Amino acid sequence: MRVAALTMMHNEPVWARAWARHYTREVGAENCLVLDHGSTDGSTRDLGVRVERVGRGALDEDARAALVSDVTRELLRGYDAVVHSDADELVLADPDRFADLRDYASRAPRVATAVGLDLHHIPGEEGALRPGEMLGGQRRWVRFSAAMCKPALVQAPVRWRPGFHACDAAPVFGALYLVHLRYADLDAGLARLRRTRAQTFAQADTNPHQRVGDEAFEGMMRAIARLPLAGEAIMGGAVMAPWMMRMREGWARGDGQLALAGDALWALPDGVLARI
Repeated sequence: MRVAALTMMHNEPVWARAWARHYTREVGAENCLVLDHGSTDGSTRDLGVRVERVGRGALDEDARAALVSDVTRELLRGYDAVVHSDADELVLADPDRFADLRDYASRAPRVATAVGLDLHHIPGEEGALRPGEMLGGQRRWVRFSAAMCKPALVQAPVRWRPGFHACDAAPVFGALYLVHLRYADLDAGLARLRRTRAQTFAQADTNPHQRVGDEAFEGMMRAIARLPLAGEAIMGGAVMAPWMMRMREGWARGDGQLALAGDALWALPDGVLARI
């Protein structure tokens, strides 16, 4: 299976290299494409993957979703599948069942939705992130997040909706996971917020999470770090089942479940840590 990895990013000095490192291992550097949305900090230089510049104006989530949908369609002319993620999202298949995303794609549904997991920093117990090293050796605690349950690997063209939380295909889960890095380091998160708050947004009501103040963000992170530690997150196991059921029930009712998040932190298995 030929699988392409696709992202669109702007000024990501920490996560650009983590993204490129992860997807180079999963699908091969020659199959990774970064749409550089006007970066000015050099973060997309020397990533070892293909980078294409995209003109930058106000951040327009409608236009961004349309562009990524169009680029995905074009990539599928030469690839069997495309995995899309934001710069701070690492998609991987259950390592107990699949060697990498190429292996997964050979047995995946045509549009596969990932189970979303926020990787969390525990300030005071875990040190500052060392960006040049594998994340799995530095962090292991995750929280289930319905907002991160995104359609992530497609084998047919789709139209993503703004924010990439959904597309024009029904969600189908199956041993695919998305590890979200926004909360993986307190200092990196605060620095990123300072950049995103300075952006101009085309839609006034979008991206509120990118505009919160430092005090609110730090308070949230420290509160989450105090959640009970509930053991290992067995990929696809019973520990996740109640949360997946609640999310599916919400979708069936049509009331959405983006705010649904776990009430405990789970430890990622060693096999997953070795892959991130």
